[in-house]
Amino acid sequence: MQEEGVDEADLVKTDGRVIVTALNNRVRIVDVASREVVSEIRMPGRHDQVFPSELLLNGDTLVVLGQEWSYAQPADNLYLPFGSARTHVVTVDLSDPAAPRMLGSVRIEGSYRSARLVDGTVRMVMVTEPPGVEQTQPRKNTMAAETEAEEANRALVRATTIEDWVPHVQVLDADGQVRSTEQLLGCDQISRPRDPAGLSTMSVLSFDLASGSPEPASGTGLVASGDTVYASPDRVVVATSPWDLWRWVGPADLPWPGGEPVNRTDLHAFDISDPGSTAYAASGSVEGRLLSQWSLDEQDGVVRVATTTEPPGISEPSQSSLVVLREEGERLVETGRVDGMGLTEQIRAVRFLGPDLAAVVTFRQTDPLYLVDTSDPTAPRVTGELKIPGYSAYLHPVGDGWLLGVGQDADERTGQTHGLQVSLFDVRDLAAPRQAEVLTWKDGASPVEWDHRAFTSWPATGQVFVPMTQWSELVDSSRGEPKSFGGVLALDVAEGRLAEGARAETGPEHRGWGDAPLRTLVIGDELWTLDQQGLAHFDLDTLEGGWAVDLP
Repeated sequence: MQEEGVDEADLVKTDGRVIVTALNNRVRIVDVASREVVSEIRMPGRHDQVFPSELLLNGDTLVVLGQEWSYAQPADNLYLPFGSARTHVVTVDLSDPAAPRMLGSVRIEGSYRSARLVDGTVRMVMVTEPPGVEQTQPRKNTMAAETEAEEANRALVRATTIEDWVPHVQVLDADGQVRSTEQLLGCDQISRPRDPAGLSTMSVLSFDLASGSPEPASGTGLVASGDTVYASPDRVVVATSPWDLWRWVGPADLPWPGGEPVNRTDLHAFDISDPGSTAYAASGSVEGRLLSQWSLDEQDGVVRVATTTEPPGISEPSQSSLVVLREEGERLVETGRVDGMGLTEQIRAVRFLGPDLAAVVTFRQTDPLYLVDTSDPTAPRVTGELKIPGYSAYLHPVGDGWLLGVGQDADERTGQTHGLQVSLFDVRDLAAPRQAEVLTWKDGASPVEWDHRAFTSWPATGQVFVPMTQWSELVDSSRGEPKSFGGVLALDVAEGRLAEGARAETGPEHRGWGDAPLRTLVIGDELWTLDQQGLAHFDLDTLEGGWAVDLP
């Protein structure tokens, strides 16, 4: 969980009595006590085109977020320049897990980005390319054909109406049949940023789970695209990637490959402080690109963002910055910044440790961990720096002044990685952070390095669970193959202490290769793990246990 009170959509959810998974394109409910699949939820629509992506669980109400992809090809020398993706939102009553009851579903034009659950309200972000604009392509490789196609497309655009540009929503019944189709947002609900940001419609929609209605309770739109989603209890901030902007930059900032790379990130903030509404707040831009949602933070209208800038000229090194912006009207205005972190390097991890402190990791050969004081939004400053071999790809606070890092050990001279590394950092002295403890596993890797949702911290027992895949040069004589480990590590973590505890292989016995689980869940006194084939469960203290449920 990135922010307290903000639940992030994921491929598995539990309330302690059931585990719900969206694995292998199927939604299944597993009873924890019996360790059996007790029911399955079918997505509305054609089974070969609608796939569940992520889940949210609020009490007895399950929300399934799915995507639909159409494979039909347009004819008559016409093509759809924009995709025909559809997003499905399905709500299900799980009060009886063996007999789930469909409450309703909607089908929306556009692509799902991410969703959060805040105080019983789902906030979903999606992006819709103009759904009703079919452009003509040149029929010959001649300049005359190009001119004809351009003139035809200009006439087409002039003839379009708002219906061709904005997304629509269909309300479906329990059998997936369409009950109604209408515009998702009215013109008065769609804003335009000051700087051109494309022709897509970014929608932030709110679903009130207590209402029992499948339709969005409120929503707002912006004529822009977006990729990275961050949410606090009061704001949703959506950031673009360089690819979002490549078609819309001006001639002075030509995009790669026609010129220089697009070297900026646009930020769009939406107000979700009122559970009953969603409102566009402000937009702004920062130089550079973001690593992930962890590069963003918001509190009281102040946005902090960590970026890496890679100048196009080879004589200029990359460098990273932390920029502070404040909402002023409908603009995110820069109030302060600190530059020059990690020259020639790139950001590998970010963690905002409160309104006044941020930790930033950059890497090329060694791992500088920077501590940045942001207590003065007009003058953030680096207070301390620590260089060690390797890098952290995920940072997690484990006590007042202590920080855990999960990443890779690396050669200090070449930067070549050697295997999984977990470090305990003492950051009580902001001027002198230090690596208090470190554990390494040669040739190991963890999904935590690229997906924070694979990490589990359980403060009640002082345990941290890290999935790991590890290959060895030793050969298993029974199979004549390299040995491998695919499972979970239990680490004992406390202030000043980091030690390896038990470990367990988590896959089914018949599987001949090691593969780390995708997720770990603590339920009562058991640890459950999820991988692509199903679920395993183990004693929380000893990690004794084994395979439990097949989910083919």
